[in-house]
Amino acid sequence: MLWILRFLTAVAFLETSNTETLLQQLFNQTYDVDMKPSDDLTMVTITPNTFILLSMDQTQETIQYSEEFLLRWYDPILHWNQSAVSYENDWIKISASRAWIPDVIFTNGIDMDPLLDKDMQMADLRYNGEIRTSRPAVVSSPCPLEIDNFPYDVQKCNISMGSWAFDRRFLSVQSSTIEILPQKGRFEGNSEWELISILTVRSDSYDTLLEEWFSEITYVVTLKRKPVYYVLVIQAPTFILCTITIFGLFTPNSNEDERLSKVELCLNMFAAISMMLQLVSDMMPKASRLPLLGNYIIAEIFVVTAATIASIIIQQTHHHVHTSAIRPRRWLRCLVLCECRRRRFSISEASTVSSVDVPEHAIQSFSILKSSLHQTAVLVRDTLQRMSLISENQLLWLKILDKTDLMCLFLFQVANIVVTAVFWR
Repeated sequence: MLWILRFLTAVAFLETSNTETLLQQLFNQTYDVDMKPSDDLTMVTITPNTFILLSMDQTQETIQYSEEFLLRWYDPILHWNQSAVSYENDWIKISASRAWIPDVIFTNGIDMDPLLDKDMQMADLRYNGEIRTSRPAVVSSPCPLEIDNFPYDVQKCNISMGSWAFDRRFLSVQSSTIEILPQKGRFEGNSEWELISILTVRSDSYDTLLEEWFSEITYVVTLKRKPVYYVLVIQAPTFILCTITIFGLFTPNSNEDERLSKVELCLNMFAAISMMLQLVSDMMPKASRLPLLGNYIIAEIFVVTAATIASIIIQQTHHHVHTSAIRPRRWLRCLVLCECRRRRFSISEASTVSSVDVPEHAIQSFSILKSSLHQTAVLVRDTLQRMSLISENQLLWLKILDKTDLMCLFLFQVANIVVTAVFWR
């Protein structure tokens, strides 16, 4: 067993010695990590390895994501002849700080927080001079939002990468993939946003100061919002509040005080919807147009406002007819109550009988008393008939206003459902 251990130790020492010898040959005193190894064009191939969306700040219109993009290029100095060295492997791992690294950056990045310190970054070097490395980091980039269809919107965010110092005559970037689809653990969104795809677009930029073109590629990240939260927290409660308010406004009531209390219900409804609208405005950037959800809340406010005005008109009509006892017009009774038959009520006709035949043989005093009693009876009868007519008119108006309440209830609930169906996708 002892000789086996010695043999393995010798093999490991030999391999380590061969690696160190090869590295000493490659990285001699003439190699400078701060200078581009050649004046020829260097082609850098970018391969997205991971993209995980962390958050989106909708008021600042930025996204934050965890990324790892692999960079691959050829160094004309760092290569070796496999037959001339004792190192047998095709690849050797080196510290990234020992080789020249292209200055490929996120050209539209706002902030970048590397996940590895610079001293810990490694690179793979192949015998033919090919180098591979990556710089995993948490990056923040701008993402202008189109909020017209919020919360059913789809956003496209651009992630641009290119060289900062070298124009496209000396360094060019390209992507190894054209389209990337979601993949669990590697390419995915977060709890609010679903990753649809990542497309690659070449987008070379022109520097007006240097009058040179710089090579650049842009990854177009397509994100789709998950609207469940906004539907359950804002849209559904708004619909329920409007529905209950309309029912409360137009439920038939038997007296004026109950109709008057409806206004208080409507004011409470306005306060609740205003809170919903404020919640939406706090989430969205200050744009020239309201998002879809904001338009829905505004539309519901208009529906409830119209319903409140209609309820106030009905209440004022109830108050007016209750005090004046005006008889409903025939066309109104015919339209609302479907009572198109003529019904005549004439107090004057009922009071045309103003005297009763008095026998000539009656005593003069009894004649005067009888005449007085007769006039009193006629007055009582007319008063009772008038009171009966007032009560009947009030009952007719109550029936008309109750039917009007039911019709308004139906119309405004239909408007509420139509508005919700239009804005609820």
